[in-house]
Amino acid sequence: MLDPVTVTSSGKGLDLYRATPPLVWDITHTRVAISFNLTERTADGQAWISLHPYMYPTDTLVLDAKSMMIQSVMLDGANGRTLPFEYRDNKLKIRMGKEYLSKDTIQVYIKYKAMPYGTEVGGSKAIAEDRGLYFINTDHAVPNKPVQIWTQGETEATSHWMPTFDKPNERFTTQVEITVPDSFKTLGNGYLLSQVRSGARLRTDTWIMEKTIQPYVAMMAIGNYAVVEDKWRGREVSYYVEPEFERYARLMFKNTPDMIEYFSNITGVAYPWNKYSQVVVRDYVSGAMENTTATVFGEFMNQNAREIADKDHEDVVSHELFHQWFGDYVTAESWTNLTVNESFATYGEQLWRRHKYGDASADELAHDDLIKYLSSARQSEPPLVRHRYANREEMFDLISYQKGGAILKYMHGLMGDSAFFKSMKLYLTQNALKPAEATHWRLAVEEATGQDWNWFFNQWYNKGGFPDLEVLYNYDDAAQQLVVTVEQKQDSASFILPLKAEVLYGADKTVENWNVRSRKERFIYPYKNGVRPVVIPDSRNWLVGKMADKKQPEQLKAQFVQSKENYLNRYRAVTAASKQLSDNNAQEIFTLALADKEPGIREQVLRYLARQTDKKWQDKWRQEVAFTAVNDGAARVRAAAFDVLSAWKVESSKPDMLAALADSSYNVAGAALNGLYKLKDDTAYGLSKRMLQTDPKGRLLFTALEIVGEKGNAEDVALYTSRAPYLYGTNKIEFANAMATYLINVRDVAAFESALPTYVQMVNSESISSYRFAIGSFFFEAAGNIKELSRNARTNAEKDGAEQKLSIMKKYAEQILNNEKEKNYQRQYKNTMKVFGS
Repeated sequence: MLDPVTVTSSGKGLDLYRATPPLVWDITHTRVAISFNLTERTADGQAWISLHPYMYPTDTLVLDAKSMMIQSVMLDGANGRTLPFEYRDNKLKIRMGKEYLSKDTIQVYIKYKAMPYGTEVGGSKAIAEDRGLYFINTDHAVPNKPVQIWTQGETEATSHWMPTFDKPNERFTTQVEITVPDSFKTLGNGYLLSQVRSGARLRTDTWIMEKTIQPYVAMMAIGNYAVVEDKWRGREVSYYVEPEFERYARLMFKNTPDMIEYFSNITGVAYPWNKYSQVVVRDYVSGAMENTTATVFGEFMNQNAREIADKDHEDVVSHELFHQWFGDYVTAESWTNLTVNESFATYGEQLWRRHKYGDASADELAHDDLIKYLSSARQSEPPLVRHRYANREEMFDLISYQKGGAILKYMHGLMGDSAFFKSMKLYLTQNALKPAEATHWRLAVEEATGQDWNWFFNQWYNKGGFPDLEVLYNYDDAAQQLVVTVEQKQDSASFILPLKAEVLYGADKTVENWNVRSRKERFIYPYKNGVRPVVIPDSRNWLVGKMADKKQPEQLKAQFVQSKENYLNRYRAVTAASKQLSDNNAQEIFTLALADKEPGIREQVLRYLARQTDKKWQDKWRQEVAFTAVNDGAARVRAAAFDVLSAWKVESSKPDMLAALADSSYNVAGAALNGLYKLKDDTAYGLSKRMLQTDPKGRLLFTALEIVGEKGNAEDVALYTSRAPYLYGTNKIEFANAMATYLINVRDVAAFESALPTYVQMVNSESISSYRFAIGSFFFEAAGNIKELSRNARTNAEKDGAEQKLSIMKKYAEQILNNEKEKNYQRQYKNTMKVFGS
């Protein structure tokens, strides 16, 4: 699953040792027949569960069955012997009437009603809700929104619609019979066995999964989908999308068959399932989910070709696909060992990028991931494999994902391609269709390499924290040598760090092995023919930690110039030069970076230039930036260049900004429009209104709405109220922010009041609680701004207008407050209600 978050543990439950769940019974097969009550958001289900005691004799069966009404339990089918049961605390306890042995396979039949909306919802920052079974707009309450039903099992929510042992170390085959209105399409695990008419305008689809899967990846997705088909080695590859996006489906999921081929080759295990489907759903509670043979993606995937050109989601596609091996074919046996799922999927993104787009693209992603981790990392953090945590969903964090992926990158570097790929093959084949833990991965690595890796796993998997290095350089011209001192500055114990360093003598380059083990290490390099060496520490960029590299600009320039094929070494040189810009060598680095072959480097230096307020720097690079804005081949770089021209208020760039409004990139057009507005161009408002008639997306849309909102003209209210019903996901949050700007600035009270019902509808119709709160918060922030305008009013008329707006807003704020069911959000809303004087 993709959607890692920074989680701060409450500390509660940390004294508990999280053991692997015990196996009392073992399910071999589950057959489910399910139909839906759309208006009441419930499901009628029947389950036939085949199972046997795992090892020891037992006469009692306890299943997970969350938010259900259990109607009957039978032995050996619907007409078998009635079994007594108790249902309490989401557990179904069944008395079998006799003791069964491990050799005895029996079948239990359960008739039930699933009521996922009948109990208080749980969830976390990583997985917003844990209903398991979701009904989307099945009451048709939200115009222009499709009706859908879908499931989300991870972590332990499949038992909201299927009685089971809801633990990751359980596996079984499935047959899921889904009865739906015949206008809907269905998707399930495995293959579609049959479609049978089962009543007036109803149809039953039967999906068969012949290989065993863990409960949390059992899935259904139901809706009015267009299905676009691809192929891989003759097997079905399909994309389930809303009809509006049918023509973009291959772009949304681009390169999927090629990814399957690549991952099959490097793992040595051909894609192990009969087909691969990808489906986009509305109101998804996480990023995406790797259900076996059928991955679910959130609505962020819904993009047209122009949006995809600006920002595709290929990394998400590759992440979820690699899970089909690491997570589905072999599954973490407990949430303690989640890293064997998520770190591999995260690193899989980098592997695919390196294969498809080259080293620089992969290194850029690797650096972004490492920075995400380090931005919230702490030396007291829990280890990668953690047996103590307050809540299992805390495991879905930057440690399991980004740090875990960086550790695999480090291992890959130390081992080399052949050994790393062999290790993956051993791990996958030796643990195929079974649960596994980090120890199994270590054993595979040791078998592949013939070396002991306990030191590495103890350091990186079983302990938290990270190395924090400082690298100092002492050039001794008298002794004709350079002394490099590497010091570990972290408070925790020293790390063992095998690294590579490059030593440059002008254009000559050698690679040295560094073995940093102690708190302080010294490396000595002689001058050659009077030439001072320049050292690039961690030149392969393996370090899973921080490094303060104390080079002078002259050495940084050498690093930049001589690192022609190393993206990150050039990137680091630019970063360091940005802090020493008064030096001529640092300035030369910036000039070289503006012409670098990689768009990531060009964009990086432009971001630094946008912060420069000194006119001498603006004069120095204005011409190059203006040229880049018009001529660069990468849209991301053109947009960054226009951001610089906007920040510097370059009047001479107005014609280029006007021309860029027709750019093929929404990002570039949005940056240019924002530039015109920052230059106080009187045409920016009119241009924004004209842009909004063309149904723009992305940055262009929200920039135009912000500009119109700042103007606050009464006639523009329809630009917001007419567009609001068609926005969803994070776009809806950005739109709400822009609409709040309009509410603050519009002075016409009638226009103001006419906008409020639309805004409240946006809030109250949003089913994802975190999104709902974000949208609602902008409403209350707008009220706070209007209150401030009242306090600072220069005339009585301005003060009266602001007070009238607040008075009108109050009743709508109460509607938002009264609709909110999340107690934490309720408290925050109540606290902000004081802006209305209550």
